[in-house]
Amino acid sequence: MQCRFTILLVLVGAGFMAGCGNGGSELSADKIENEATADNPKPEKTGPLGTPVFDDTVYNFKKVTSGMQVQHRYKFKNTGKGDLLIRNCQAACGCTTPGWTKEVIKPGEEGYVDATFNSTGRGAKEGLENEKSITVEFENSTIESVLLKFKATVFSTPEEDEEYEQNNH
Repeated sequence: MQCRFTILLVLVGAGFMAGCGNGGSELSADKIENEATADNPKPEKTGPLGTPVFDDTVYNFKKVTSGMQVQHRYKFKNTGKGDLLIRNCQAACGCTTPGWTKEVIKPGEEGYVDATFNSTGRGAKEGLENEKSITVEFENSTIESVLLKFKATVFSTPEEDEEYEQNNH
């Protein structure tokens, strides 16, 4: 009896789940793309591919004063046999602005990704460590993406310290 009751509950639950469709609403482009990708996997890469090899993927700005904008250029070389292109660079935080080589990077050529960090309001009197990252996505590459990281210990300015003291005491 208990087994039949459990089966009944499962069937009723499945019925409710089936009734929770999209209710006739339109599918979003993302959902259509994801469903199409599930049914139609990405085409295999054909032809020669590029391979980005970075000089460094982690950088330390060390001590920075709040309000400074600091920049590091991550350089890489295409060591592959095909042309390479950076499809997109996405910073994990609004305080970081990426810039990158927009042209095709041929085999043997170099490219770059710039990380510009705006430290305004990101510090403390004793120093506050900030760790940020940029995801770099490639086209026609042996690797799809690379995560570039940097950190900076940001010290607040005397004016920021004074303002903090006035507002918190």
